[in-house]
Amino acid sequence: MDLMLFIKDLRTKGVLYYQTWMPLLIQYNGENGQAIKLSVTPNVPKSTYYRIIQYGVDVFPKYIKNYSLVKKRNEIIIMFYEKVQQPIQPEDIVTVAKVKKPRQPQVKPITNDDLILEIINYLNKCTGKSYKPTSKVASININARLKEGYTKDDFIKVISVKSTKWLGTKFEDYLTPNTLFGNKFESYLNENINVEKTKQENAYEQVIKATELGFNS
Repeated sequence: MDLMLFIKDLRTKGVLYYQTWMPLLIQYNGENGQAIKLSVTPNVPKSTYYRIIQYGVDVFPKYIKNYSLVKKRNEIIIMFYEKVQQPIQPEDIVTVAKVKKPRQPQVKPITNDDLILEIINYLNKCTGKSYKPTSKVASININARLKEGYTKDDFIKVISVKSTKWLGTKFEDYLTPNTLFGNKFESYLNENINVEKTKQENAYEQVIKATELGFNS
């Protein structure tokens, strides 16, 4: 029930129209068939008061649909009515059948539990460990990062970077959900994989390059 246009119309008629109708409108509580008693405003001639009431009753349907306003003796009655639906014609049924869209299969939304399972499984795969996705520490840290806007791909990158750097070193024991997904998660996410090569790897690469340049022939 949109009263704004109706009230705006009353304002254009003058302050007296607005002051007469507002005390009546605020009494409406949404009840269907509610009767609101009319009371002549002090210092306003009775004929003027009822002329203002009749004006409101006449313009009310112009602005407010599905409601009727009826004046009955010394009260007004506000009624709500459902819009009568026009019967469907046979030709309309054919048209509807032609444009009816195929039913789309329902896709199960991905929950945080599903993401936690995928993240922990990837961590176990990279580190050879056996962390449980139901672990309270894991779920608390992962959910905290997800709330901050990080995605599954961010977790995958952190696991990949830190696994590459820490596996086989003294930091290997820190490849845990608590460390990787804790307060330093953002700094880990911005790291690049740049592992220092061993002397043997460097020597092997030098032999390959020498062979390619013909120095070994």
